[in-house]
Amino acid sequence: MKKGGLLLILLILVSIASGCISESNENQTATASTVPPTSVTPSQSSTPTTSTSTYGPSERTELKLPSVNYTPIYVGIEKGCPSGRVPVKFTYNPGNKTVKSVSLRGSFNNWGEWPMELKNGTWETTVCLRPGRYEYKYFINGQWVKDMSDDGTGRPYDPDADAYAPDGYGGKNAVRVVEGREAFYVEFDPRDPAYLSIADKRTVVRFEAKRDTVESAVLVTDHGNYTMKLQVWWDFGETWRAEMPVEPADYYILVTSSDGGKFAVLNTSESPFFHFDGVEGFPQLEWVSNGITYQIFPDRFNNGNKSNDALALDHDELILNQVNPGQPILSNWSDPITPLHCCHQYFGGDIKGITEKLDYLQSLGVTIIYINPIFLSGSAHGYDTYDYYRLDPKFGTEDELREFLDEAHRRGMRVIFDFVPNHCGIGNPAFLDVWEKGNESPYWDWFFVKKWPFKLGDGSAYVGWWGFGSLPKLNTANQEVREYLIGAALHWIEFGFDGIRVDVPNEVLDPGTFFPELRKAVKEKKPDAYLVGEIWTLSPEWVKGDRFDSLMNYALGRDILLNYAKGLLSGESAMKMMGRYYASYGENVVAMGFNLVDSHDTSRVLTDLGGGKLGDTPSNESIQRLKLLSTLLYALPGTPVTFQGDERGLLGDKGHYDEQRYPIQWDTVNEDVLNHYRALAELRKRVPALRSSAMRFYTAKGGVMAFFRGHHDEVLVVANSWKKPALLELPEGEWKVIWPEDFSPELLRGTVEVPAIGIIILERG
Repeated sequence: MKKGGLLLILLILVSIASGCISESNENQTATASTVPPTSVTPSQSSTPTTSTSTYGPSERTELKLPSVNYTPIYVGIEKGCPSGRVPVKFTYNPGNKTVKSVSLRGSFNNWGEWPMELKNGTWETTVCLRPGRYEYKYFINGQWVKDMSDDGTGRPYDPDADAYAPDGYGGKNAVRVVEGREAFYVEFDPRDPAYLSIADKRTVVRFEAKRDTVESAVLVTDHGNYTMKLQVWWDFGETWRAEMPVEPADYYILVTSSDGGKFAVLNTSESPFFHFDGVEGFPQLEWVSNGITYQIFPDRFNNGNKSNDALALDHDELILNQVNPGQPILSNWSDPITPLHCCHQYFGGDIKGITEKLDYLQSLGVTIIYINPIFLSGSAHGYDTYDYYRLDPKFGTEDELREFLDEAHRRGMRVIFDFVPNHCGIGNPAFLDVWEKGNESPYWDWFFVKKWPFKLGDGSAYVGWWGFGSLPKLNTANQEVREYLIGAALHWIEFGFDGIRVDVPNEVLDPGTFFPELRKAVKEKKPDAYLVGEIWTLSPEWVKGDRFDSLMNYALGRDILLNYAKGLLSGESAMKMMGRYYASYGENVVAMGFNLVDSHDTSRVLTDLGGGKLGDTPSNESIQRLKLLSTLLYALPGTPVTFQGDERGLLGDKGHYDEQRYPIQWDTVNEDVLNHYRALAELRKRVPALRSSAMRFYTAKGGVMAFFRGHHDEVLVVANSWKKPALLELPEGEWKVIWPEDFSPELLRGTVEVPAIGIIILERG
């Protein structure tokens, strides 16, 4: 072994000797430890060789350890941190306060949720972190702590915090500085879909390692061996991947480090082999993977029945609000925006209007429709639900809703509805009963009332979403509330909807039990129902198989792809960010990705790309960048999501009364943009690799990034966000450009020129 390899082993031994011990946590990466090489006698083992395997049934043979000396890396031992990570304990003593739940959220988990456990009066958890500086907060009883340095008694929430930093919202985060040195490491947890999943009817096995430390890897199984390929990478890590048949298997992973070291990734010393039972515990929904999604904001999409327009005015929230009263308005379809545009200016869009446009949506290749809330509420947006079991009459009748679903299904389209379990509206009968009767109301424990009597709309008297008095928070820890909400979800699934988009699930009280309960009930009723959570950050803990099938992937669409398409990120920077993203989620989850760039909650994508505000004429460059970005979205695994009107070149700035929600003016369209979206749908339909779960990085340099699509790297996607053309060295073999269609039809070898602010897609010749 080379000198560097001996140093590597010494670093690993030092890591073990340091006693990196922590309590196991199912929401964190699997624990692991490494031990010195052990000799394995030839009679006990064989040296595995890599071979290719088809995906039919295969004969199983006895699995043996390798005949040469390898350093075992055991990842199945409890209470151990992976090499390169340090155990860090977080605690909170509430004293005499009544605390029902505490979660740890910070920069180390993308502000996701890691539940803490109550032990002897103190909430605590220990997590394995790499060396570095981290900011974090506690999430107590479903609410963010304001200032981590003061729990209200002058004491810090976490006595072990190293410092504090502004959180950007007038409060303070706590800071931890983790000391230590990173060595060679391998992370693998077969319980986590990020490491083992079934996607496209293949078993996908992956492991993570420190960047540029692995030379090669082999997945060794009792029915054959499979070469693992470097799939994605980022600043400090990389993921290696292999596929094997969907059948029971015993297996382990052999890794050769870049300095010649030999490692075997094993379960435990007593039971070294991993076992896969061949059962698909977290099924991929192929109708999502193959689909194209269109989001509809119903009041602003199309008015098909003018007779129901005025019905919006009789139950608007402003009429009930005793603190901020007002008068909603009903406008004509092309009337100007008013200060009430976001929430209380109605234009008359309805269910019948959507049904009238189904042929138009079909011409866009749409197979999935996501509709913003349509249940009885007090606003144009519908997120202040009054009655979860009743269609809002301003949108039409249940007969019209059933006709819409039937017509959509007849065209092969699925429909998912918007569901708001975290909060309701002040017109909800249960909340009105509490307002009238106080703690004599049977619904008193459905909410979090601070003082009574109170005025409707007084956000200081009860807990509301982000302090808004118009949106009282629901106590989802109350079993009656759960039954009410989950019953409503099941009601509409039975009615004919095909899935659910859940609003702000990260703010729902006790999400660790509520959402598994919701998922179980929905999947029992409709196994192929699609469940999507509105999470804006990279948060894999929500998609482990017990909560959601996918998240609204703003973390991909806005944080990465949009900034790349703007030219703010180089190809290399964007690819590294994508590497961290794709390494975090199971390939089955990626295949069901709800991939969007904009929505009713953001400015329109063309505005974000420099196209201007509502009423402006977008520049040629902004249109070019929109084409680049939308093509990327259609070329990645998952379902691309278009917000209504983006395909027509619409503009809208969120900062101006949410003008991105302005009604679609159907007599105005950018034909070039519309034809582009239709062509993208045709491209995705005719190229199966673009609908597959598999993607693998190729290269990135300057403004260019390139990645493969398909299980055999059969398609190459090459994007260039800079204002000058770039040359790309092609992979070996012959390649044919299939997008754009007017590109040279000749087979290419060697290099290809990528247009400025452009994208080309090539297929192996």
